[in-house]
Amino acid sequence: MTTDVHTRLVPGTYTIDPARSACRLTATHVFGLKPVAATMDLRGGTITVATDPEASTASATLEAGSFRSDDPRRNRDITGKRFLDTENHPVIGFRSTGLLRGADGWRLTGVLRVRGHDSEVTLDLEVAEPAAGGVHFVATGTVDRVAAGVATGRAIIARPVRITLDLYAGSAA
Repeated sequence: MTTDVHTRLVPGTYTIDPARSACRLTATHVFGLKPVAATMDLRGGTITVATDPEASTASATLEAGSFRSDDPRRNRDITGKRFLDTENHPVIGFRSTGLLRGADGWRLTGVLRVRGHDSEVTLDLEVAEPAAGGVHFVATGTVDRVAAGVATGRAIIARPVRITLDLYAGSAA
């Protein structure tokens, strides 16, 4: 899907509304027996839509301890010391490093910070549209959890984790 960021959005700085936004994660067991769906709460962030779309930027933080799936034990394991270590690393951060338009649409590259470890991530911008009082974005991508600093559980959890960010942001002005 191609999203025309330039003609549809008003340039400006927008603040992510955590109450209206969502982060969804999907991973699978190594043997592919059961996909695991989870969510995490957004703490906040900003999106700057520039007159030149490629100069636009984004940053966001997630509450690492808010990991929720359908299994309370899994939730405790993932937020515990072996995986996200939320006691020592309460937030997961993202900051963009570039936005480029390709044949299939816009791609946002950036740095993901998990457990104090930085890794590169690329998100496909699937929706970029005006919304009541601001803007609405949907971005998807795949994070290599081992490259992102979560190397534990190699025998039970596949490396790729699919992420979908559904963000609503209001004007910061």
